[in-house]
Amino acid sequence: MGIKYHSVVQGLDSFVVRPKNYTTTSAYKLFVKADALRLANHFKESIKHYLNAILMDRKNYKSYLGLGISYKSEQNYEKAIKALETARTLSFFSAEIHYELGLCYLLTGSCCEAIKSFHHAISLDRGNINAQLQLGVAHEFIEEYDMAILIYHTIIENNPGFISAYNHLSALYMNLGEFKAAGNVFSQILKVNPNFNKAYLGLAICFDKMSNKSRALHYYKMFLDKKPHSHHAPRIKKRISKLQTSRQTENEERCLAVV
Repeated sequence: MGIKYHSVVQGLDSFVVRPKNYTTTSAYKLFVKADALRLANHFKESIKHYLNAILMDRKNYKSYLGLGISYKSEQNYEKAIKALETARTLSFFSAEIHYELGLCYLLTGSCCEAIKSFHHAISLDRGNINAQLQLGVAHEFIEEYDMAILIYHTIIENNPGFISAYNHLSALYMNLGEFKAAGNVFSQILKVNPNFNKAYLGLAICFDKMSNKSRALHYYKMFLDKKPHSHHAPRIKKRISKLQTSRQTENEERCLAVV
């Protein structure tokens, strides 16, 4: 049957020739310490250790990967991309490297490069829904809205519990002024997670935009019932008051018209 690997990278790593005592070398110890610092969010400190590890071993792509992620976290995207491009040269078949590169390119506005990187990441790891999501975001940035919508719908279809995809899809529909479609997405969210209270606010806003005052009032009140101390509460209360006054005026006008 052979050895089963969890990923392409793990399989390739098994064929990398390392000294028998590699895990005891100074380069490896520095890399491990740098990783630990990065995972503890001590990015500046981790960068120093990654650079020292690389000085001793320029063939460990994981050091370049960690260095790139730390630079990205410090918002030094130019250095992050340089480190990650080196990591990709050393290990082209790492989905994580392509994904991290895609994020950096997206953050710098290089959307075409980001799209290429996310496609590579997805081709190497079909289950990477974060890469799929960011691919949709990249298409949004270059105003390819139909493609972004298709990507978000596909993610939802294959991963119905992944709320982030619903959030991005509903936000895109709202930005496009397609409030009925956005409302449908918020309704889907509540079927998946009835405790996702922001969906009630989203529905309220959608109905408000569509001039359906009664439904808007209903969902505004539902949101306040569930999140009475939300920072949105003061504005929502003002909007409820305005809608109620407007409805009362409309009812009075109807009564006068009948008389």
